[in-house]
Amino acid sequence: MNRKIRAGLLSLLWARLAVGLTGSIASVAIGEQTERVTANGLTCPRAATRVERAICNDPKLVQQDTYMAAAYAGLVRHAPTATRTAILRDQRAWLVRRDACRDTACVSKAYDDRSTALWQQRESVDRWRRRNVARVGQCETTTIDQIGPRLGDGTRPDDSGTSITFANGVHQVSYDLERAIARSRLGDRARVCLVALPRHCPPGDDRGRSYAVTNLRTGAHWRLFDSQHLCGGA
Repeated sequence: MNRKIRAGLLSLLWARLAVGLTGSIASVAIGEQTERVTANGLTCPRAATRVERAICNDPKLVQQDTYMAAAYAGLVRHAPTATRTAILRDQRAWLVRRDACRDTACVSKAYDDRSTALWQQRESVDRWRRRNVARVGQCETTTIDQIGPRLGDGTRPDDSGTSITFANGVHQVSYDLERAIARSRLGDRARVCLVALPRHCPPGDDRGRSYAVTNLRTGAHWRLFDSQHLCGGA
């Protein structure tokens, strides 16, 4: 099965599982969950609805589906237990709206709108998780939760750059292949310190926080921003 199609079907599988999901899903790593749901056997030739078939036949929709699936899985995994029922309810309601679409333009817009909403919710959750490194000079020992490229859904940094996320909600990104991060592993303990905050930001836009990190396994150090652009930028 084509890797992109397989990845793209993840949100279809998540959505179907969501009907009967409990909070236990939050304890499952995204990669492990991918293997679990893929093992259930849903493939593009078995796409059950008109919209699912449209997604399988359109590379752009597959990409949007994959992006939305990552946002959904990350939010469910990290959200407080008390909010997960509401997240799953919203996802089921969104599926009804998506499946009512009559053309690919409608499906594409549905994905864009849902991804935006999910990432906004995720940022709210992550802001709470970053509460111990909210002021300049604060440090916290945490673990590495995700390592990947700046763009796409790979598992290692590449020529597009580097991204890394920690269990305390801190995220960093770089346009370069950061070799210290590439040598890190998921689960490595790391010391994360907030070293600078952006200034004169528009309300609700605080992109540009700078964090200094030490990987406690390798001893490597790096300092990166939390976003590709500073607050107020594109």
